[in-house]
Amino acid sequence: MSADDGFTPIEYPDAAGYPDGTGFLDEGTEALVDEVTAAEVRDVDRPSADSEAEIEVHRRDADGGGSRYAATIDGDEIASVRYAQEGDVIDVLTTSVEPEFRGRGIAADLIADALDDIRARGLRLVVHCPVVAAFVRANAEYADLLEPRHPSDG
Repeated sequence: MSADDGFTPIEYPDAAGYPDGTGFLDEGTEALVDEVTAAEVRDVDRPSADSEAEIEVHRRDADGGGSRYAATIDGDEIASVRYAQEGDVIDVLTTSVEPEFRGRGIAADLIADALDDIRARGLRLVVHCPVVAAFVRANAEYADLLEPRHPSDG
């Protein structure tokens, strides 16, 4: 761009507040840039469809870590839904995701896979985990899995 095309650059302050020759941002534009930048970082940080490392879900019944559904990448467990089973009832206790993998939708995908497996196995569901309870409330297609409360359970 040249001075002849009517474009006039606006000065941006650098980190110290001095013009750095690249223009100026007002507060609203600066917030928008921060928001877009944060979204790009999240997108880059997500596993891509082209990634060689796939997230796999495994049911691990009563091994050294207790009964759980585990999400793994290259064999490393990154998230889990822990449960106890008594007869044909699964009691979901907790959901956890390793801190560096949070905010990517892994918990929701893991919970959906776990509930699909529970349905396929013909089991009923009792939920003590608030994360799974919120997921079931938001996804009514899983409500049929819930074990009806006994009248004395209140």
